[in-house]
Amino acid sequence: MRRHNRFSLIGFGLAGMLAVAAVAPAGGSRILAEQTKGSEDVTSAYDPAETEENKQNIEIASRSDGGSKQTAGVSVSFDRSALAGFTYDSSELFERINIQPTASSSASKATQPASTNEADLPAIPVTETLPDVLPEPTLAVETGYKGMAVSLPRETYVNIRTAPNASAEKVGKIYAKAVADVLEEVPGTDGAWFKIHSGSVDGYVKAEFFAIGEDALSMTDAISTRIGTVNATNLRLRSTPDLSNNDNIITTLGSGTKATIVDEEGDFYKIELDKDYFGYIHRDYVKLEYLYSQAISLDEERIAAELAYQEQLAREAEEARLAEEARLAEEARKEAERKAEAARKAAEKRRQADAFRQQLCAYALQFVGNPYRFGGSDLINGTDCSGFVMRVYQKFGYKIERTSRKQAATGTPVAVNLKTLRPGDLLFYETNGRINHVALYIGNGKIVHAANENFGICVWDAFYRTPCSAVSFLP
Repeated sequence: MRRHNRFSLIGFGLAGMLAVAAVAPAGGSRILAEQTKGSEDVTSAYDPAETEENKQNIEIASRSDGGSKQTAGVSVSFDRSALAGFTYDSSELFERINIQPTASSSASKATQPASTNEADLPAIPVTETLPDVLPEPTLAVETGYKGMAVSLPRETYVNIRTAPNASAEKVGKIYAKAVADVLEEVPGTDGAWFKIHSGSVDGYVKAEFFAIGEDALSMTDAISTRIGTVNATNLRLRSTPDLSNNDNIITTLGSGTKATIVDEEGDFYKIELDKDYFGYIHRDYVKLEYLYSQAISLDEERIAAELAYQEQLAREAEEARLAEEARLAEEARKEAERKAEAARKAAEKRRQADAFRQQLCAYALQFVGNPYRFGGSDLINGTDCSGFVMRVYQKFGYKIERTSRKQAATGTPVAVNLKTLRPGDLLFYETNGRINHVALYIGNGKIVHAANENFGICVWDAFYRTPCSAVSFLP
């Protein structure tokens, strides 16, 4: 298995695929595949018919000159004279999984069994806790599926059993649209059964749940994925299926490059090289392989389901980790935004406070030159130092104490240095350890105060003598 949580793949090259289609009546044969030789589309001369790869994978049935077709024919006999005669409407095969087999009215077909054992139609997961494991196509071996049958269960899958009996032990499952090699048809207790080989599983399935012969052959394109492998050097990948215009060359592909074939246009395959990266390559320089789904054993399914479950847990853990990282990142973003908003508001508040302090200082400065009067508090006719600052503050709605000592004791202390002082703060001065003067700081190392009878209200240097303390009543 390529991965334990996937169905093993069954594949084959072009010749193998053609052998799959050869489910003709006994003694009959069918032309199964053809490879067209057209104009060369490589940078150097190259004849695909003479490559070792072509010699190994295609038997040339006939060849003519001048760009004619090469046809590989395979004849396979398969006696199905006793097979159950169920026919299926090919137009509905891949639209309805729960397709019902219909008895054919043809005289050459057998009739449908009268009853079906529903015990062989379960659609139950491996365990209740493990996720469903769906089949995935892969390459088939060249020797497989000569008597090809395509699974068409009424439910998700058909059980494969050790004997042609609905009560026999289950050994595997074959999901819808998977293929199997019909080894023989055997009678069972409830109708015809097929002994099949698919993937790593051998066992018995009810014949009524499979399309065979022409019905199976008609489904080939619908149930398979074609993979093309470049078998030339520097094969040109073109944007259009046209050899006459070299402006359509996208790039060149090396030998061994694999791509999914999504369509055909004349002598070209349209390929998907990477997801949503399309182009055209000439079909003469491509080896075809086909991808099909196949059966899976119960052990393979158990292992695949357990691995899928562990992968699911790992994905959920990773999703939880990423979600937690996203949550933390979102919280960090919101916290950063909150801090930025808080800083913005603080800056705005500080700006408004600074503007308010400047207004207070401007008001005080308009009284410069008015007289000093001990015990006074009239800003026009005379005031002392504490009366001056009291009346200025009062104008702006602040009621402070009348004396300088009480003013110094009731305000919020501020460091006495020019880095921390703000306009509107009060500076205090002392004599013999006793506060006896107050001034209003107006910024730039200056104060306005009612100095004395000689100078009145004036502006001086804040450190005309050393302040002993400072307080603030303002925001």
